[in-house]
Amino acid sequence: MEERRASKRCGGVLPFIIGFLATCVLGWAVIPGLFFDKVEQPVWFSHAVHVDGQGMDCESCHYFRDDGSYAGFPTNEVCAECHAVDPEEAMEAIAEAGIDPSDYDAIMKAEIGAIEDNLASGDDDMMAAEREYVVKYLIQGKEVPWLNYQFQPDNVYFSHAAHKDMTIEDMAELKKELSDVVDPSVFEAEEFPEQNCNLCHMKDIHLNDVPPAFQRNILSGYSKMTMKMWKCERCHALKGQPNACYTCHK
Repeated sequence: MEERRASKRCGGVLPFIIGFLATCVLGWAVIPGLFFDKVEQPVWFSHAVHVDGQGMDCESCHYFRDDGSYAGFPTNEVCAECHAVDPEEAMEAIAEAGIDPSDYDAIMKAEIGAIEDNLASGDDDMMAAEREYVVKYLIQGKEVPWLNYQFQPDNVYFSHAAHKDMTIEDMAELKKELSDVVDPSVFEAEEFPEQNCNLCHMKDIHLNDVPPAFQRNILSGYSKMTMKMWKCERCHALKGQPNACYTCHK
């Protein structure tokens, strides 16, 4: 009986290594990026204009209420303290001009004195953004649906009050251990700011002139910048704080 000849097909270690590396590249570098799309904020907001230009600080918009809860994004009530367009007066002027109050494009193009005379911005681009905010949200009585870069899942409870006394200077003692949790450059400043926002949020967001795009997970809807659980656990462990499930999951 004739013996079966050995197969001459290509095989061996090299094709396996090439396939393995290609799979790693696809799995770690390419595929994860396909699950995120970039979404712009509903209105252009410049932190730099409000901080450097108007002398505001973080607490002007993001503050603790009397009961200790965190206010989060500023509401129209807060913004209206500076953006002094009277909603009722503006709506009356729009009606007198024969414009549908819901026709945002028409209002944006029209010269409505009740709006134009009360805009605070000087630069044309800034004024256009302010007008858009006033027309679409303030006079309509609608809150801006800001996209929260670090919005936590519903099963996670994060207390700003519990972290407000944690300083960057104190945490700098652990900068080596926290090098993959916190941007290392946060600890390199000659003088540490009083606010500790840079520990968890985007570094120096108060100097930002253009809001970064919101990188939304197309499956969950959450931001790519949402704080990861392992980062919280690392910091808790280093500071001797409890890491039990019920500490953050309520």
